[in-house]
Amino acid sequence: MLQIWKTHKLEVISSAGDTFKVDAKEHGHLEIFNNDLVYKFEPGQFVDIFIQYDKERNIVGVHGKPMVEPGEFANLKLVSNSNIGSFFDWGMDKDLFCPFAEQKIEMEVNHYYIVYVYIDEKTQRIVASTKISKFISEDTPELEEKQKVNAMILNKSQLGYNAIVENKYMGLLYSNEVFTNLKPGTKINAVVHKIREDNKIDLRMFVNDGRDIAGFEEMIIKYLNEHEGKMKINDESDPEIIYATFGISKKNFKKALGGLYKKGLVDLSTSTVKLLRNTN
Repeated sequence: MLQIWKTHKLEVISSAGDTFKVDAKEHGHLEIFNNDLVYKFEPGQFVDIFIQYDKERNIVGVHGKPMVEPGEFANLKLVSNSNIGSFFDWGMDKDLFCPFAEQKIEMEVNHYYIVYVYIDEKTQRIVASTKISKFISEDTPELEEKQKVNAMILNKSQLGYNAIVENKYMGLLYSNEVFTNLKPGTKINAVVHKIREDNKIDLRMFVNDGRDIAGFEEMIIKYLNEHEGKMKINDESDPEIIYATFGISKKNFKKALGGLYKKGLVDLSTSTVKLLRNTN
């Protein structure tokens, strides 16, 4: 069954002029306006179609995939303000509406804001809200320690970076474990380190166990192979340089480098790390 307000890959049935028809399963054949002025779709092709309701509550389709769908958070650009609310660019022809009642602060055009997208129960229309906290679950997260998750940076705090986890929970990356500047809206892959008593999640960039160290060793070997078997980055380098190059902490870098040394793969006798044998 095709969900409304979601993107689906649907088969083109026919094409004529600036429109084409797709097989929308239980909703029959939908006529879609081709907003691509150059490319003409042919029968048998599968294209991204966003299924939604029109003003008369008829099911219609729009060609394309929005940047965000209902139930998700996103960092969007404000493109206009009006006397009824504001509008965001979300990658579709018609901009995404954010009513004044869902605005936490006065917003400026051409600035980016993190929003939550949902279906308004009264109007059954898709809308955005900048009142993030009311869409964050306070229930015990249905996650496990060491589980890999998707997260988006919300803001920076005294402790580190607050992040929205799996479009549902609030998490925290501690400053002493992050060695780069993470801007609001940045999407990252993280790992659940601990679920606290207040149901917030302590996050890490890596699991920090043997599986990760092996992967870090591979990254260092790959880097050495791509740089004539040597590099100036060593266990005395600044954490920022290590993170900018490999995306890992200095602690993990030293563990990986030490592992390669024990395996006889690198020479650490000088400040320049040298690859002892090619592992390609």
